Amino acid sequence: MPSVEFETEYEYPDDHKGITVSVELRAAKAVRLLATVDTGAENCLFQSAYAEGLGLSLEKGDRITFSAAGGQPIVGYGHQITIIVLGHSVESMVYFTDHPGFARNVLGRRGWLHNFRFGLIHYDQKLYLGRYST
Repeated sequence: MPSVEFETEYEYPDDHKGITVSVELRAAKAVRLLATVDTGAENCLFQSAYAEGLGLSLEKGDRITFSAAGGQPIVGYGHQITIIVLGHSVESMVYFTDHPGFARNVLGRRGWLHNFRFGLIHYDQKLYLGRYST
């Protein structure tokens, strides 16, 4: 029978916000926030106030346009930062947006999820996380 080992088990809240975890972002400064794990999102995307809190100049980042489901395109600005989730730290390119309709923070595949072995048992609200190593 196949098996996978994880270093971390986390019980996330059973609410309308989705699979949320506490996140620390670090650059020149550090900020804490809640983010939604979104396996369908290609990139990590955060609200622009967090870029400011990190001491980053939003529009000096790498500009990219995201196509949003059912809405207008969202412009994001990429910055290289450190993401810490459940005790696991990774250096990543993430994006920040000042789009007025974007009211959440997302941990996506590039920049976060591709660094880990990830398990989910939604029935029990359990998320499992382990470092990916080759």
